[in-house]
Amino acid sequence: MYIKKMLKTLLVAPSINSLFITGFFVLFIIVILLSNIKYIMRLNPYQKLMIISLITIAIGTHGLLHLGLENVYGFNPYKWF
Repeated sequence: MYIKKMLKTLLVAPSINSLFITGFFVLFIIVILLSNIKYIMRLNPYQKLMIISLITIAIGTHGLLHLGLENVYGFNPYKWF
């Protein structure tokens, strides 16, 4: 009940929506990478470094969104568990 009430009030904020969208994209990227792991292992080191860098930027951006939402809205998904 608490989660449903909190999400109902918070989903109107654009920052919450961007958090969910980036979370979905990070999950999507991980699934694609894991399904193509053999191809990725054959890439040269520079290409692997570029992929790792992009993933790091995506995860870092998602983490910064969490930080902002915790400060502004008190949004902490760890409270759900």
